[in-house]
Amino acid sequence: MTRPLVTVPLDLLETSSIDWDIDWRGQPGTESTADTTQVVFNRFPRWVGSLSLTHTRELIGRWRALRWSAQGRAGIYQLPMIDPGVFNPLKMLTDQQAALGNQLTLPNSAEAYIGPVAVAAEAAAAGASQIRISIPVMGLAPVVGQIISADDWPMGITSVTPEGMDTYLLGIQMPLRAAIASGDTIRLVGTGRFEVIDDMAGRAGYGQHLVSTPSIEFREVLTR
Repeated sequence: MTRPLVTVPLDLLETSSIDWDIDWRGQPGTESTADTTQVVFNRFPRWVGSLSLTHTRELIGRWRALRWSAQGRAGIYQLPMIDPGVFNPLKMLTDQQAALGNQLTLPNSAEAYIGPVAVAAEAAAAGASQIRISIPVMGLAPVVGQIISADDWPMGITSVTPEGMDTYLLGIQMPLRAAIASGDTIRLVGTGRFEVIDDMAGRAGYGQHLVSTPSIEFREVLTR
């Protein structure tokens, strides 16, 4: 069976709560007589996320239709891992525009979250814990804790070393799941492919004020 792939538009991701993290999927062992604890890692780690959304009347039906298209746990959600508390490109560019006296042309809100990209400055093999990127847009320097991605494989930035001009050496976790080539696109707002944990996840009930506040939990799909 081919799993349906649904792309979540940015305007359906108006959030009141965001929580992205890596589930290392370690299994606790027993405590030894030496008073040490063993942890067994025998499953692949993956990204997980929890979002609390706010949908007004205009969006309730669209969100419902998107969930129907995903067919519960069968579907794969392709979505931007928005994280404005750590990396907000629209605010960064707005602040830069103010500093330069309105000399910049800002992207629209959709481009601000999904559009900003970097390129791989050199190739990196699967398993690498560092990558080197070049960012062509002035003012969008990467930051520690930011989530980026290559080909829908998310990665979190653990260190940033500027190397002059627009090039940065980044420490990343988890290590690359797939090799990247020099010149490959790196999304500065990471995107990933996720599934829901329950068929009824994200149900969009509402009351007389016609505002829905669904909550939904995602876990990364590791098979392609």
